[in-house]
Amino acid sequence: MKKLLGFTAAVLILSTGCSNNVATPGNDIRSSLPEKSHTIIDAWPEAGQILFEEGCPVQLDTYTAVHSVSGNGILTIDVRSHDFDPVTALIDNDGNLIAFNDNWKLSANARLVVQDIPSGAKLLVFSPDDSRGLYDVIVKEGTANDLEVYQEASDFSDGTITGWIDDNRFDSYLDRILRESFQDDVYITNYPQARLYPFSLDSAGLVSLLLESDDFDPYLVLMEAYDGTYSFIESNDDYSGSNSRIVRELEAGNYIALVMPYSTGNSGRFSLELEILGEEVLQIEEVQALEPGTEYTSEIVENRNFAMGWWPEMRDNWEVPGFLNPLSPVAGFVFTIENAMVYEVNASGDIDVCLTLLRRGEDNNIEFVSSNDDYGDLGSNSRIVQPLLPGEYIALVSQYSGSSGCVVTFSYSETEETINTLRSGRAVSEYLSYDIESLLFQMSLQEGYSYSISVESDELDPIITLILADGYRLTDDDGGSGTNSLLNFTVNFGQGGNCFLIAEKYSGGEGTFTVRLEETDR
Repeated sequence: MKKLLGFTAAVLILSTGCSNNVATPGNDIRSSLPEKSHTIIDAWPEAGQILFEEGCPVQLDTYTAVHSVSGNGILTIDVRSHDFDPVTALIDNDGNLIAFNDNWKLSANARLVVQDIPSGAKLLVFSPDDSRGLYDVIVKEGTANDLEVYQEASDFSDGTITGWIDDNRFDSYLDRILRESFQDDVYITNYPQARLYPFSLDSAGLVSLLLESDDFDPYLVLMEAYDGTYSFIESNDDYSGSNSRIVRELEAGNYIALVMPYSTGNSGRFSLELEILGEEVLQIEEVQALEPGTEYTSEIVENRNFAMGWWPEMRDNWEVPGFLNPLSPVAGFVFTIENAMVYEVNASGDIDVCLTLLRRGEDNNIEFVSSNDDYGDLGSNSRIVQPLLPGEYIALVSQYSGSSGCVVTFSYSETEETINTLRSGRAVSEYLSYDIESLLFQMSLQEGYSYSISVESDELDPIITLILADGYRLTDDDGGSGTNSLLNFTVNFGQGGNCFLIAEKYSGGEGTFTVRLEETDR
């Protein structure tokens, strides 16, 4: 990977009205925007493309001052103003970008630290919102430490950066562009405070972006910069504690990591790390749970055995439970069901464990079965109780929050759970108290026949899942009147026989479910 530098731009165009003051060590410059009526496109024809890909989109008619810069060795160039938020870009005589900065540390001022400035270099000073006023350019001889601190805060080329979020920053133009680009994808819109860091990939790879801060709750967005547009890829909040992480398979191209606070006005220091991961992180480690009624143990290990290794298509599956991130390290247990029965599947540990149950279907495709966190009176432990059809199952045990290592225990066993029988044309009413989350029903359905199943309640909001004889699942919430559930379906070839219905509460409470099976067509 490399930072998006080295763009070829047209020869710098300077009118006779631009500033001829030369910024050198010891020669401070007091100037103003605009000293003359010149725009950034006058001074730098490729500014629009280059700054957009640098994460600093700018209007091309923004007033811009230009200063020559000279000096040997390491130089620090500070641009300070009490009237506006200065942005600085240093370009060489061919228009290539040398350095760029906006908002140095927790201030609206800008700083560049550069070494061995080429002859003919120009310093551009402008404002993100085209506001104007007085400013000072202060050039000093710098040190290796100055250069190191600057690179840590502004250069993402080595995959790490230490940055700052300013509570007074407001870039209205950036805010507008990001809102228009991500209006349907990102629900946190503190874009005026956002910091954008570009990176590029020369080849496809599995990329990890880790965002951490002790000062505020950070929010991370991954986007692609292409042909003058920002395209949303993924966002994350609170992967581990309040920190954020995105791991994504990316093609070769130009990308930007966007950092902003979850809450408006928060500020402080953050670190952003980019890493190209090897395929070994997707290798799965399983425990064969051969005997029902037996407890098996395994360990959740940080940065290993990711959920996405077990369930490759989970990013695009709406059934994925909210607590399971593709990058969640899990303990994986594999077991086989020989006979269709109601089973109790349990997961426990010293931490808050979550349980996700999957079934391996034909052609090794992964089917979501069920999930649970904090079952009934089990505290932070999890349990799933439902009919399981013959086949191979995968139980993923994860932490509710965080990714530190821990030992977990898993078991599954047949239950004596009572299963009511549904018959066509007969309604069944069952009362669910506060501690009963769901009801189970079994029924005999015939191939080629069409049916309807309804669950109605005046007190509760039901959700229903029908499990056909081949394992295919149909789910409905609010398909009937109000919050009631309704399924209309036809039993296809291979799906007839003994089938199961799970009727669950959408949320807590107590009340009665009235369940009805009707044959609608043959």
